[in-house]
Amino acid sequence: MPSNSETNAVRGAGEREDAARVVVVGGGLAGLELAAALSDQGVEDVLVLEAGPGEDLDHIHRAHPRDRATELVFAPERDPYFRRPWDSASAPHYTGISGLRRRLGGRSLYWHGVVLPLEDWALATPWWPADVVADLTRSWQGGPSLYERVGADLAEWSGTAPEGAAGQQARTFGGQPFRPLPRACRQVPGDDRWEAYSALDRWRGEDGTAVPPPGVRVRCGTEVLAVDVRDGAVRGVLVRDPATGSGSIAADTVVLCAGTVESTRLAVQALTTAGKLAAPRLGGLADHIVQGFVVRLPAAPPGAARHVPDPGSYYVPTDPATRSYLRMDVQPAGDGELLLDVRTTGEQLPNPDSVVEVLTAAGPAGPARVRTALRPEDHEVIEAQRTVLRDFWHAVATELGTDPVPMEFTGFGDPGRDNTAVLPERIGSQRVGVPETWTSLLGTEDHEGGTLPLGDVLTSRHEFAGLPGLYAAGPAVFPRLGAANPSLTALALSRRLAAFLAGAA
Repeated sequence: MPSNSETNAVRGAGEREDAARVVVVGGGLAGLELAAALSDQGVEDVLVLEAGPGEDLDHIHRAHPRDRATELVFAPERDPYFRRPWDSASAPHYTGISGLRRRLGGRSLYWHGVVLPLEDWALATPWWPADVVADLTRSWQGGPSLYERVGADLAEWSGTAPEGAAGQQARTFGGQPFRPLPRACRQVPGDDRWEAYSALDRWRGEDGTAVPPPGVRVRCGTEVLAVDVRDGAVRGVLVRDPATGSGSIAADTVVLCAGTVESTRLAVQALTTAGKLAAPRLGGLADHIVQGFVVRLPAAPPGAARHVPDPGSYYVPTDPATRSYLRMDVQPAGDGELLLDVRTTGEQLPNPDSVVEVLTAAGPAGPARVRTALRPEDHEVIEAQRTVLRDFWHAVATELGTDPVPMEFTGFGDPGRDNTAVLPERIGSQRVGVPETWTSLLGTEDHEGGTLPLGDVLTSRHEFAGLPGLYAAGPAVFPRLGAANPSLTALALSRRLAAFLAGAA
């Protein structure tokens, strides 16, 4: 066990660690929240392994102007931290902007902070274990539910009212009752920039460097090749970094928080080594089905009332019939114009034909390949979303007294009409009053999950069934995605897992 002077440290590649009580694989949203919660619970000797560097800790919308931050997301070749360590057998899905952000903080430094709980129709038995549903929605450890606790903490961090608080009135626009979209975001003092929540915010020292909480160490620049499985149990991880090459780190407990595809690759390798899989693959991979349109609205005539809601983010709660919710972002576009960015986000159902498989010809720690498929129910969601979007645009245009130019969609998965439509250079060339439609390719929303479901591959306590010592967190553990952004649930489940690990420790 490290000495007290070594406990709070972020180390780079080449600085060896031989052992830890708990190894957390991945320093992103779920992994950092888990590490912070373990520290809060008094667990010592926690080691977070991050494949990327650990010097740049700022959220992209804090570090860059809006257009530059948008480019980093939707033109990832301009982001030095972007990597895609898998192949896709279902191109164009899980290609393009689909990938990882290999840096300490991961996707928590890119997300928009949307914090919506999963819908009742998705977060339900028999999909989800009853005890998980109860902890999230009713009561946890004899007190408020995890959703209530995490939501209150995020509202306090943001300086905003919790979802559903008094004064959050719906505003009807285009025939839809929009509400303010709950987001764990806050403005940068003295600036027009903002940041979304990351556990890293609690780690920043006065000089801006990362100072992990008590009992936690971080080793950056370290790629986890495989889980070390011997005699039917987890013994640690096998790692590689540019300075020291390959090595191993012993651990009593390993938690996979490396993003859905990478965590599933490691799980497949571990389960195959342990003789628990007939073939090196796991199914159930799902992402959100997202479609939308962008339209520039002309400036209102002098003295005329503006019927559009003020700049900001709004949503209409999920319609169970479409398994989707409607979101609208209103932004000033210069010269009095406004930009409407409208989207529907819906659920892709779990599908055994959507898999992450390991190419074992390259060895047991071989690369991952992704295959994805849509079920008939998913195609119904796609068509229902398009109806919602067309009807909304027609209502908006009519309300504003402009021509409701017909809105056309191409085939789902058209790489020429994907979510890069929101890039500044594309919006700038768009004609005023003419909506441009787009559909997200699967795997490009940073919402993918479902391959390591609680109550199936995992027990309801997040441990792999039949493989002691191996756990997982993040959207990969969701038995069903629902339509909501997965981050609130992922944060809540990280805290739940920390309590189980603290009890075991």
